[in-house]
Amino acid sequence: MGERDLMKRFNNQQGLALTLVLALMVIATILGFAVMNVVDAQTLMVSRHQQREQALHFAEAGIHSYMAQLSKDSKYYKTTAMQNTNTPFESAGYFRLTVDAPNSSSPYVIISSTGWANNSDIKRTVEVKLQKKEFVRNLITTNVGGDRFWYTNRFIRGDVINGPLHMNGDLVVDGYHGDGQTGPVFTGPVTYSGNFIEIIGGASELIDAIDIFDWLPNTDSTVDFQAGNPVNVDRMGLPSSNENLKTIANYVFNGRTCIHIENSSVKVKDKEGAETTLTIPEDGLVIYVEGTTGNNKWSKEIANVYMSGVLNGRLTIAAENDIYITANDPTIWNNPGTTTAAAGGITYADLGSTAITSQSDLETALLNCNDMLGLIANRNVRILHYNWPKAGGSWYGTRLDVAPTTINIHASIFAVTGSFEYEEHTSGSTKGNVNLIGSITQYKTGPLAGFAVNLMDLPAPYDILNERSSGYGKNYWHDPRLMYELPPNFLEPTNSGWEIIEWREKSNPSTLSWFRESVPAAGIIILNIK
Repeated sequence: MGERDLMKRFNNQQGLALTLVLALMVIATILGFAVMNVVDAQTLMVSRHQQREQALHFAEAGIHSYMAQLSKDSKYYKTTAMQNTNTPFESAGYFRLTVDAPNSSSPYVIISSTGWANNSDIKRTVEVKLQKKEFVRNLITTNVGGDRFWYTNRFIRGDVINGPLHMNGDLVVDGYHGDGQTGPVFTGPVTYSGNFIEIIGGASELIDAIDIFDWLPNTDSTVDFQAGNPVNVDRMGLPSSNENLKTIANYVFNGRTCIHIENSSVKVKDKEGAETTLTIPEDGLVIYVEGTTGNNKWSKEIANVYMSGVLNGRLTIAAENDIYITANDPTIWNNPGTTTAAAGGITYADLGSTAITSQSDLETALLNCNDMLGLIANRNVRILHYNWPKAGGSWYGTRLDVAPTTINIHASIFAVTGSFEYEEHTSGSTKGNVNLIGSITQYKTGPLAGFAVNLMDLPAPYDILNERSSGYGKNYWHDPRLMYELPPNFLEPTNSGWEIIEWREKSNPSTLSWFRESVPAAGIIILNIK
């Protein structure tokens, strides 16, 4: 090939090189734009992520801001403050709240909080369910655990606990001793802060060992936890005294005080026999009885309260010593009335004295009930068993049984350093039931009855003496209104406060308009960006 041919061929290839260069430039330009779009998209994604995190921060800020107000005023949910308004926070965003107040079917404060940052269309919504730590949320709260050696201070056969229960110490249950063939039965959640101890009958183990053909009746424990197994939780801090109520009480009396509740008024007879009639205001009434303390049941100077009646309104009665619940009007001295009364005690006017037998009956009965009573004794709250108040700090009768056949008690009871119990429970005849609607908070479990001794520790099918020998049976029902309401100035735990029991994020509409502009250029598909 000559020199001329080589030059001609070289000139022809110069056009090809130019084409390749141009092609590479186009590719580089496309890649550059693509990279720029990807970077822009990533920048937007990072920005949107930051805005989402900010929105969650403002939503949770709204929750905690509202909880702070509830801590100052536990009835804050009854107002419309902070609700359905855009509230600025930290000058960088907003939150907006809606609040559902508690009721008997849903006894919780439910807060929904939506948060967003300034100049952002991204919103996030958080919903929480709140409850307040209160003794009265439980049907029974006991500070000292049950007794593994003495059956009257633990839960035994025949006990039916219709509501939540908490033991600050050991939870001791026993299906081998008591009344009847089944129980104890717990229909609500059960918690404890010590140890869980289930008493196992030694005789039942022996019977099972010799019954190799399974011919004999079943000896299994009859303990029944219907709402699930007991759960170990932190202790609740119980106050050591009710003394602070003295400073906020509407009325303070000194020494032995007899009270008869007569619907919306209260008849009070002081230690000298002077009578006073008090009217219960709409926002409730608090009565405090001060004086000396001790075991002299009838002394004029001892701060004991004797009371019964029918309540229409809201009332709290506190005593520095004991409170005795009676069958009849204790302001009528020297005459206890009919000592074989069919029923007595304290009832709500809106409920009457009908014994509750089911949860649906209870909820129906409480539907229009606004009455609420708190009884707070520094020592014990007792059902009066023997004798009657008399003038001069004395008493009427000698071993006179004044306890009714059955007794109805509608109240939240608090025995700060003692128990709720039946006075001299092992003496006298067998009674009916204590029909209680409300709650019991006590330092230790108190007895209501005496039982035939199960000397051989026999299980239920073999225990032929399985019945009460004295005292009352239990028909206890938790007042569901106590999940969110209290009697006037009722005592609260020392570690009281609102707690979140459920947290969830609710979805908001997706915001994708920002992304559609970058999708065609970048060629990327991303879903579920909010």
